[in-house]
Amino acid sequence: MPMEMFLQELEATAVYFDMKRFGVITAQLGPVELGMALSRYYEHCAQSVEKNGGRVVKYIGDGVLCAFLGKDHRTGAVAALTDALRSSAAWLADNASRSLPVMEYTAGVATGSVLAGDVGTARLRFWDILGEPVKLAQQLSHLAADRNMSHLVAASTFEAVKSTASGVEVERAEFGTRRVRLYRLDI
Repeated sequence: MPMEMFLQELEATAVYFDMKRFGVITAQLGPVELGMALSRYYEHCAQSVEKNGGRVVKYIGDGVLCAFLGKDHRTGAVAALTDALRSSAAWLADNASRSLPVMEYTAGVATGSVLAGDVGTARLRFWDILGEPVKLAQQLSHLAADRNMSHLVAASTFEAVKSTASGVEVERAEFGTRRVRLYRLDI
């Protein structure tokens, strides 16, 4: 019997959080301790996202993919990133008091057309977002780590919220044949 899927194409903003030095952390911890540490990291990211109208789409090891949909998706995404980064120092200090490893992270934010909804098979389905902004948010998170920055926001997101968010344009990046203008928020 064919599976009916509920999908729609819409404009959204993707936020991707990625933990720095995850390989080192996995080598330091056993599976139980790693699971507990990751759960704290997931909770930290999810709190900021959900508080600002976003949705955690999935956890991918040390990556957290989030989606912001609806009229104010860019504003919500930038607010969530700001909230996460502002609360990061206190969260890291609390982790240190619990003898957890340092779990610093980077984030990438991108906006564009996505396919959102239930995907999968008849045996396993889950809600997801697919499309270029998802890939770009992930690439920006990795580029932020390479550039020793906490985050990068694509111009497609920042320029729509610059009346309420403060940031500076940074060096552009090239992904394949596409050059992307980038911003760093003032936090």
